[in-house]
Amino acid sequence: MGSPIRVLVYDSTPSGAESIGRRLEGADDEIAAQAATSPRAVTTGPVDCLVCAHDSESHDAIELIEELRSQPGCRAIPAIVFPKSESTTLLRRALSANVADCVVQTNDDSCYEALADSVREVTATSRSVDHPGRVGGSNGSSLSPMDAIDLRRLAESNLVGTVLIQNLGFEYVNDHVAELFGYDRTTFLEELSVTDLVYEPDKPHLVEYLQRREWNLAEESLHTFRGVREDGTILQVELRSDRIDARGSPQLLGLLSDVTPRKRREKELKRYRSIVNTAGDIVYALDSDGKFTFVNDRGLGLTGYDRGEIIGSHVSKLLDEQAVEKGETHIRELLNTEGQTQSNKTYEIALRTADGETVPCEANITILTHNGEFSGTVGVVRDISKQQALEAARRAERDQFAALFENITDPAVQYEMRDGKPHVIAVNPSFEAVFGYSQAEIEGESLDDAILPDSADNAQILNEHVDAGNQIEVEVTRMAKDGPRIFRLSTAQIVSTATPKRGYAIYSDVTEQKRRQDELERQNQQLEEFASVVSHDLRQPLGIAMGKLSILNETYDSAHIDDIEDALDRMESLIQNVLTLARQGRIVDTPTPTSVKRVVTGAWEMVESKRASLNIDPPLGSIDADQQRLQELLENLFRNAIEHAGPTVTVTVGSLSGGGFYVADDGPGIPPDERDRVFDRGFTTTADGTGLGLVIVKTIVDAHGWEITVTESETGGVRFEITDPSPFR
Repeated sequence: MGSPIRVLVYDSTPSGAESIGRRLEGADDEIAAQAATSPRAVTTGPVDCLVCAHDSESHDAIELIEELRSQPGCRAIPAIVFPKSESTTLLRRALSANVADCVVQTNDDSCYEALADSVREVTATSRSVDHPGRVGGSNGSSLSPMDAIDLRRLAESNLVGTVLIQNLGFEYVNDHVAELFGYDRTTFLEELSVTDLVYEPDKPHLVEYLQRREWNLAEESLHTFRGVREDGTILQVELRSDRIDARGSPQLLGLLSDVTPRKRREKELKRYRSIVNTAGDIVYALDSDGKFTFVNDRGLGLTGYDRGEIIGSHVSKLLDEQAVEKGETHIRELLNTEGQTQSNKTYEIALRTADGETVPCEANITILTHNGEFSGTVGVVRDISKQQALEAARRAERDQFAALFENITDPAVQYEMRDGKPHVIAVNPSFEAVFGYSQAEIEGESLDDAILPDSADNAQILNEHVDAGNQIEVEVTRMAKDGPRIFRLSTAQIVSTATPKRGYAIYSDVTEQKRRQDELERQNQQLEEFASVVSHDLRQPLGIAMGKLSILNETYDSAHIDDIEDALDRMESLIQNVLTLARQGRIVDTPTPTSVKRVVTGAWEMVESKRASLNIDPPLGSIDADQQRLQELLENLFRNAIEHAGPTVTVTVGSLSGGGFYVADDGPGIPPDERDRVFDRGFTTTADGTGLGLVIVKTIVDAHGWEITVTESETGGVRFEITDPSPFR
């Protein structure tokens, strides 16, 4: 047996170093281990190899190795790192520090057998690191630079991709790189160059970086590029490089890592940050002390602060004391919730801006924990000032509608359709008064069952229209508390797509209106029959008499014939007036807006008024009327003025301040005691008058639903005032 391999074992504690040394000796009886906790221990005797335990929290092996190698005569001693766990960062540092190998500790003794094998190999090939040879010559006689610097075993561990590059060619690649790009190692060394593995747009930048590093012109050691695998897929690669000298020629030692997942996460994070910053709501984060660690652009815009003024400041900068306490209470509730069934809270706050204004907001907070400990909160804050204004407007609208519903004079009911029938939700006081049901009695009941008479046969059809979302307006008979009455039923649906459908029904009582309408229709029918009798039964004998008189007039010359002719003409006039009276008495059921001035002018042209004068006092405006009958009314008033006030009378037409118009003359007027009789049939103050002219006027007034009164004009004559219940325009 030869001389033992002398190994100096370093750890942070003597017991740790002794334990590693003892178990290393147990794995190989040719190894003699010495425990140490300080680099000064190397001076106690010759050493063939260093084994340095590594613990990221308490003991840094790389720093110890670098401190050891700074001592005289210790630079060439090969070193092996013995960490408790794998670490890419540690491996990179080990490569940079020319560490010979890295063996990871395990829970069993297998790691000590691997450590013993590594010790035997690095001590068997130990040689100077000052003049490394070229890697893998074609005849195999040249020593690899990886062997020369005691790093081949470290590269072959495949914890990270390792390459040697010279003039853009590969001098060495490990299996990690080969697997990363999908080629075998032989293909790398014999067929590929660096640019063959790079995405086309990234090639110029990578080539420039490698050349500058190889020529020692660039200080940055890290470069990221897009690589291309053998199957054409793209990956993100991170390259760290150091220049080394192999037999006087510069080469690059590179460590490659696939950072595609990390770049993808960074891209997603960037996208999320963009989304958060452009969000319409405030997004923020607080630490466990309630200080801002993040706020998006919307938060800055709404509050009026700069980011530097917000980040690091307490949340009380934007909230009053009460809001801060409310938030702390919600956080405690979330932390005390067993099983975390509730992870967030929503509540309203008032946000205080930089200019002192307050903005009503809705805050949603979520707690953050780390290792079971509370670490802060994240949240979203929404400006609800517009929402609150809209809600206030809606409340006001609902209140107004409720007041309208309660105070409308017609019976009204709010209903919802169930099983094809309207069921009562609410009724107004008018409904209670007319139908005799209180809100409590009829709420939830079928409306048809309460007010539908037995004889109703169209209720089902109406219900189908309402259930289909149609608005109806129809005349119906319903049972009021005093018996059946006729109503004008109008419905309005609240939301046509809602289920069940809801709406309002208004019952306008038209019973009296229908009775009056029926009575007027009966009267109109009677007038039509009367007109027919007058036209046929009176005009026929009158026509015979006029014919006979014409024969007598040709045969005889007598003053009596003239008297007979005057009498027959008077009879013709009476018949014509009676016909006019009958026809003008029919109700005007479809009046149209009519210009009073135009009708006045037309009526005056129809009257024999060569010496009389017409004076129009503007403006006259318009009135809802039957234009033909209105003109007939005015013609009769004009004739009445000429007949009673003389052929030179002046007639004035003007509007009334309260609505309507007047017709006045400058004649002798009508005595007050006779004014109530002027509209009586047969009343006249002239010998040849029929007494029907003003009766026709009164009939036309009544047919329109107007009123007429007689008074004295400004000049002492007569003045007729006609008023309309609707506003005069």
